[in-house]
Amino acid sequence: MKLKFMALAVVLLAPQLTLRAVETRTFVPREDMEAVLHNPDMGWVLYENFALDPRPHGAGTLNVLPQAQFEGCDYVAVMFAWSDVEKAEGQFDWSRVDQAWDHWQQRGKGIHLRMSTEPLFGWSRANPPGGLGIPDWLLARIPDDQKKRREDGDLFGWHVDARNTLYRERLRLFLREVNAHLSGKRAPVLVDLRGFGRYGEWHSGYPYAALADKRAALQSVLDIWSAAFPQRMLALSYSFDPDGPAELHAGPWNKLDPVFTKNYDEYLRFSAFDLALLKTNITLRRDGAGGAVHSNERQLCEQVYRQLRRAPQMSEFVTSYRHVRGGGTAFVKAVVDDALSLHPNYVSLLDCAHGGLDFMLERPDLIAQGLKRMGYRLVPLKVTVPQTLKSGAPFELGMEWINRATGRALRDYVLRLRLATEKGHVLAQAEAGTLPTSQWLEGERHAVTNTIIFPKISGASGKATLLMSLHDPATGRVIKLPLSKRSHDEFCEIGAVEIVQ
Repeated sequence: MKLKFMALAVVLLAPQLTLRAVETRTFVPREDMEAVLHNPDMGWVLYENFALDPRPHGAGTLNVLPQAQFEGCDYVAVMFAWSDVEKAEGQFDWSRVDQAWDHWQQRGKGIHLRMSTEPLFGWSRANPPGGLGIPDWLLARIPDDQKKRREDGDLFGWHVDARNTLYRERLRLFLREVNAHLSGKRAPVLVDLRGFGRYGEWHSGYPYAALADKRAALQSVLDIWSAAFPQRMLALSYSFDPDGPAELHAGPWNKLDPVFTKNYDEYLRFSAFDLALLKTNITLRRDGAGGAVHSNERQLCEQVYRQLRRAPQMSEFVTSYRHVRGGGTAFVKAVVDDALSLHPNYVSLLDCAHGGLDFMLERPDLIAQGLKRMGYRLVPLKVTVPQTLKSGAPFELGMEWINRATGRALRDYVLRLRLATEKGHVLAQAEAGTLPTSQWLEGERHAVTNTIIFPKISGASGKATLLMSLHDPATGRVIKLPLSKRSHDEFCEIGAVEIVQ
């Protein structure tokens, strides 16, 4: 395919470009299979519960490990519930959220907004309790026949009928406040669409009389969230509904077995996943990797990845590192492999606070493996250029690329070419167009041909080294390539060409 020209000189000359038949040379860049790369929109994620757990020795990483840097982990997910912020009607306390946000952002981490608007069961037993979801002041104004207290051992949570007009209006106002406050320098890179379920995932904890009623309620919630964050991707958990029929999550937990997907449409309808994916700013996350992802869920993951081509997906583990470690070294690896099979751009560490740090320190092999397999890993397999290049003369650049990772780039990246001497002195540089990298899925090979001009090549005729790099136009960051010969500014060596002046 012909790619769009980026450099002004190329745009102006494009109508007059004529290419003559020339002898070419094809290079096979040396791939570095062991390179561990840190690129935008992908990486390990540390969970930070500081905003909902004020206990000095609780699960807030900032509380118990205030000096830890978590080197090699590029993102932090700041978690809290509606009740932790809007403690009185229209009065918002952002102090703990902002403290956690700023702490990690100052340490170079990108921030995920991991917020729930309904109860997070696991925090109701804390003293003081956190993550209760719907604020008490609002819950008190919901009629008794439109709310339900759910209990699970010593855990509890209140759920309301999401069709309630007051609930919807207050939810809309709260999310609008969240989007306004967490913007600018505090803008998140990904927003969880959490809540409405037994464990703060997705579904509804309220007992609707009929499926049609439940779907109507969830549709209104989807509408409100999607409208509140129009410029953000919302990650919706596709976990099965624990209140649903058992056959919807039957079968093995570690692979897709078509025998157990015959009721796939029912699974979609029961949790309104079919309605959710009509929203273009909703993607997926899976809470339960490594032990609870069944065939219907895996089929949805594949459909969203391959047909809708949405990213970033997120994988969260079903249990803690301490528990998984008890199963042995191979079991820990199997759990991580399962998380990576779900096409994530992001994977949570196997625990927060001390557990997450232990995982990083004890299993650097799995940290490196994750960074090599999650997100995108773009490799130029072949590069074809003329044997001789000349200032101002257009030439065809032929390339074959592959994405070796399991996720997807979020954007199309800009290609740049450079000519340099053996000692690294730059002779010329050119914008070489935008590659359709956002559409490259795992294992696919993509042939791309572009027409390039080096407007002026300095120096005399002779040998020169051709180099290339990718750049993200949204962040300005270079996209690191897993090639063995890279310059300090991440231009990768392709091969030697002849310059004719």
